[in-house]
Amino acid sequence: MSVKPPRFREEPAFKRFMKSLGRSLKGSLREVWSYTTGKAGLTLLAIFIFFAILALILLPPDYKYIWNQPKYWQDHPQLAPPEWVRALGYQNAKHEVYTYTKPVSIKSDSFTIYEYIARYKLDVYDYPQDIVVKLYGIKVPRMGSTTLPVLLRVHLKRPDGLELEVIDTTLYLPENATIAYVKEPLMLSVDRNLVVTQFSSMYLNKGIQANFITTAAVTYLFAKLSVDEEGNVRTTPLKGYYTVTLELYYPKVVNITNPASQVSIVVVGDCFGLMGTDDRGRDIAQALLYGFPVALAVGFVTAVASTLIGLFVGAISAYYGGLVDEFLQRLIDVMGNIPLLPFLILLVDITPVEYRLQVIMLVLTLFYWGGLAIVVRSMTLSIKEEPYVEAAKAIGASNARILLRHIIPQIVPYAVASLVFSVPGAILSEAGLSVLGLEHGWPTWGKVLAAARLAGRYDAWWWIIPPGLLLALTSLTFVLLGMAIETIVEPRLRTR
Repeated sequence: MSVKPPRFREEPAFKRFMKSLGRSLKGSLREVWSYTTGKAGLTLLAIFIFFAILALILLPPDYKYIWNQPKYWQDHPQLAPPEWVRALGYQNAKHEVYTYTKPVSIKSDSFTIYEYIARYKLDVYDYPQDIVVKLYGIKVPRMGSTTLPVLLRVHLKRPDGLELEVIDTTLYLPENATIAYVKEPLMLSVDRNLVVTQFSSMYLNKGIQANFITTAAVTYLFAKLSVDEEGNVRTTPLKGYYTVTLELYYPKVVNITNPASQVSIVVVGDCFGLMGTDDRGRDIAQALLYGFPVALAVGFVTAVASTLIGLFVGAISAYYGGLVDEFLQRLIDVMGNIPLLPFLILLVDITPVEYRLQVIMLVLTLFYWGGLAIVVRSMTLSIKEEPYVEAAKAIGASNARILLRHIIPQIVPYAVASLVFSVPGAILSEAGLSVLGLEHGWPTWGKVLAAARLAGRYDAWWWIIPPGLLLALTSLTFVLLGMAIETIVEPRLRTR
């Protein structure tokens, strides 16, 4: 009885190529780590990837749309530096948010009064920007088929004992009064006319004619006031504890234990968060965090796509020669002679805003591969004349096998070096287009810089320096990696 020898099924050429590529990249990373510049570059890259993952975890998927919604940021201070500047001696009033899920106290008279009380400490010579109250899930009082009005009042008691009414309004709530955060919160801020009227009345009762300005009404709430001979009001910050009391008046006939699912009292300070805010009150720290995954996606997707195109086009052009080589080289010449920036500006300008970032990545990919293809072509022309390539042809190896098995793996280290240097180029191109004013809606580092330039607020250092530093660090990261890879692929540069 004869035994048939086992049949070995040869792996597809592309699968062998991917395995070879994986081993090559693993060995390359190990060798990159052996250099000081490689260690620094890989460490910075790991930090960037960590923050990118953190952004994807912490920030909501629709953050792009939240960033462009003014209502979301209404209770944030505008153009406020980071909160940590207070530790450096800067006189900036703190931003405080007091949140309640039930009233602090309930009073009963002709109305049922639900009170929410917050104590704010002003410990610097500065003024808060506003007092804002936000209410969610308001319960609607009803009598039969009729909804009843709710009276809302906010009082401020100062350290000197003076008590002022800062909001006094009647809420005629709709029947479907469940209010969702971000979409349509019920939000009210200081009634400036009401404040000025009260101060004017107090001074008129004393026989003093004072010029109170409505735009400065919030400042008056937190200041010692004096009047000069011309009737102009002078202000000096009044330090101490301030008590803010929010009152909701419901008709006695209504039996409600908790009028709202959540109530917030916000004293809008003059500093905020880790990185401050822009002129719309948007949190710059969130935008910078969101910029990590966007920057890495723009950089890596563009660089990887253009590198793969350049690698295969260059290798195919040199290997097949003839009409194939002529066509691909003329295509590269045409692509290389199209002015990229004007073409990109024109194309992005006629594209709908929601697709502009994708168009930027696509155009950069199409224009970035030509230079690498020329280099790969010259290397392939040399490699394909090697004896082992001729031997592979002699034993009947297919063109795909020769390219994927014998030629391209030798060019991969140079392609990786090109990829590394292409990443910051793509990121900086997107940032440059944003600064030029091409709106794409995504809160990227370039978009943050563009907003600062558009507002002309070059004095707001927290708005300009952090995104600029992140762009510079991105370039430094890949330059360090490129230096290590360059040393690997060019033995003459090695010093050890």
